[in-house]
Formats: sequence, C-alpha cells, structure tokens
Amino acid sequence: MAREWQQTKFKEYVMPDPVYYQSLWAVRDLERMEVRLEELKREQKTCSSSLICEGKNPSLLSRPTENHALEMAILEERIKAIREALSIVPESYRAFVLSNIIFKTSGKGYPNKLWRIWKQRFLFQVAKNLSIM
Repeated sequence: MAREWQQTKFKEYVMPDPVYYQSLWAVRDLERMEVRLEELKREQKTCSSSLICEGKNPSLLSRPTENHALEMAILEERIKAIREALSIVPESYRAFVLSNIIFKTSGKGYPNKLWRIWKQRFLFQVAKNLSIM
C-alpha cells in the first residue's frame, strides 16, 4: 500500500500530519456515514417518554430519542462539511480525487498532476469545515 503524503509545494495548504490523516479518514468514511444517516431516517424509534428507571442508577438514564437525534445531527454536519469542501474542486477532478482518497487509486491514468493540488486543497477545506484545523 502506498503511503499517503501531502503536497508541500503550496505551503498555505500544508497541515500537521494528524490533521491531514483525520480529514483523509473522514472522507474515506463518507459512504458509511451516508448509509447510517439513511438508516436513522428510516428507523421508527419507539421509546418511552418516561425518564424513570426503577431499580437503576438515575445517572445512567437511557434517552433513545435524544441519542438518535444527536447521532443524526452529527452525521448530517460531517457529511455537509465534506460535501461543501468537495464543491471547491472543479467538476472534472471531483470523481478522481474522491476515488484516489477512498479507493487509493493511482494517478497514472490521469493526464496531468493537477488532481494532486486539488486533493490537497480539498482535504485542507475538509479539515477547516470539520473544525480540526
């Protein structure tokens, strides 16, 4: 497996390695997040409105509706942040940049190396949108 690395030519888009890898893995997790969000939207949660749990510690209350809504909100925000960052990449490069990140395809079949610049800018914007930069 090839090592992931950043372009260092454009210094304003160079991130610390932990930030770079977090944004890289957030993009790789995009499909799973979208599937999970659709599952949550389809689910019909039935839960009790009572917060009283007899025989249990009151600090360990289960709030399924709150947990469900919180998970949906987090997923929606992460997906939105990644999709907004993708909008800065020109249309002709989007599919290749995503396939390079997600499936680790090589750039040998692509005619020029501009996609690397767009990949770097995309990941930089993902880090900014996710507030990890």
